[in-house]
Amino acid sequence: MPYPASYIAYALVKKGIESGQFVTQMKLQKMVFFAHGYHLAKYNGEPLIQENFEAWRFGPVVPDIYQDFKLYGSSPIRDTDLCFAIPKDNVLYELDDKAKDAVEYTWEATKDIGALALSNWTHAEDSPWSRVYQPGTLSVPIDNKDIKDYFENLLAA
Repeated sequence: MPYPASYIAYALVKKGIESGQFVTQMKLQKMVFFAHGYHLAKYNGEPLIQENFEAWRFGPVVPDIYQDFKLYGSSPIRDTDLCFAIPKDNVLYELDDKAKDAVEYTWEATKDIGALALSNWTHAEDSPWSRVYQPGTLSVPIDNKDIKDYFENLLAA
């Protein structure tokens, strides 16, 4: 069952707060992209999130995550007090085992990688983002099949 992207983002933000390894909005976007790609690859094309990623200048973005966390700017997200759009009660407990697996795997794989390095990774030649990005355009969707194929190759390496 796909989740609102903000639920997955919130789960990753909470992991950052609990561990003292706070994430920025930019890093958060890339972490959700990673979790979604991992989930697509591992669970036979089953999407983790409901929304589509879009190819923005600094990589894949879910506009809802941007809207929900934009008040933090480029600062580390140290609390969720400004996240009014996310129902915080039981969000983490509502995730199924596959979603929890994607969040855990993503956290372990990306927690020590900086936002800029993750952004550069999403810009790599032949990445799903690089195939569709159009400078100056924000709303170009990135196809889930391209994300799935990319992550199948990435995880097999």
